[in-house]
Amino acid sequence: MAFPVAKAMSKAGHEVHAGVSLYSNYLEWSRYVSKYYRHEPLEPGTDEAFPTIQKWIEDHPEIDTIQPVGEASARFVAKHDAYLSSKAQIISPGKNIVDLVYDKSRMFEICESIGTPVANFKAIGNMKELEEAIPEIGYPFILKPSKVDAYIFNEKALIIRTKQDLDRLFPEWPEIHPELIIQRYVTGPRHSIIYSAHKGHLLGAIEVCAARTHINNGTGNTTYGITVKPNKKLKSSTEKIVRSLGYSSTGCIQYIVDPITGEITFMELNPRISLARIAEAAGLNHSKLGLSIAHNEPIKIPSDPWDLKLGVQYVWTKGELDLLLKLIKNNDISKSEFCTRLRQSLADLFVSHHAIFDLTDPLPAVGVYANKLIKMINPKIAH
Repeated sequence: MAFPVAKAMSKAGHEVHAGVSLYSNYLEWSRYVSKYYRHEPLEPGTDEAFPTIQKWIEDHPEIDTIQPVGEASARFVAKHDAYLSSKAQIISPGKNIVDLVYDKSRMFEICESIGTPVANFKAIGNMKELEEAIPEIGYPFILKPSKVDAYIFNEKALIIRTKQDLDRLFPEWPEIHPELIIQRYVTGPRHSIIYSAHKGHLLGAIEVCAARTHINNGTGNTTYGITVKPNKKLKSSTEKIVRSLGYSSTGCIQYIVDPITGEITFMELNPRISLARIAEAAGLNHSKLGLSIAHNEPIKIPSDPWDLKLGVQYVWTKGELDLLLKLIKNNDISKSEFCTRLRQSLADLFVSHHAIFDLTDPLPAVGVYANKLIKMINPKIAH
């Protein structure tokens, strides 16, 4: 998400500093980044990066704005809100809202109270509570983190269809999670509402259907998405949530939509910039909107915040290729299916906006794919 943010900020006349870690995807090579520093990964439950980030801020008093661009960084910034907000304006809806929406069981309860559709769920804290909840929820169900930004046995969420799946995929309670959510599984693609809002009023919103993700079961990050005509129920639900929270900043609300039955369930709210490349291409300039909101600049409420471009396509090719290589290596797909999906991914390259690659800023993508090539040849010298 950082690449289009850096570009938008730089083109607006701002000097961009980037904190990069192991997962930076060569952001530091971007022409739109003036300065960068390396910090430890923002792993859940750790605080190792704070001294490095603090020193950079203290050494650069000209920094007037801080923007988190991922879930881990959004949680980190909220945790250190007292210090960071004393040094710069933060592009965020605020610590209270960040803490609220990352407590998924509380967020689900709020959605229920305002009439947002949420599939039947229950918060659980151990294996005994899970066993007691299964008859109420029923198979198939999904297990997802409630409070901690961490994987469950190497997955963002577990789809459990049978008792055999449960025994195989969830053999014991993961200690890092004090609470999980068990929820009735609704099938269908993920629909993300990317928006900017000011004091509970939408400034711009676009609906993105994630046709493919980097995990084969449909969870994970979007590898191919397209902006679609807003679903009336999703529009209403989004407006209710934004209004009830008095939301001011950029954000993303995700839903699952069953294409056959039309059933909808709220999935989560990410209190940060998301799918920035496709949003900017669709006409939602939420990088600069987030900046204006953070600095209390005058904001004009549009008559129709949903009036943005449809049919705008987005790809994250690296994620797509990583998935396909993993699937064929593990014999999870046939060679013919691999070739079909690879052809589609390559065809999408020519009609889509890219997560990393930008014709005006090619070096980060060169770094990413050169590193992958080197890793294939000699894993010891790649990073």
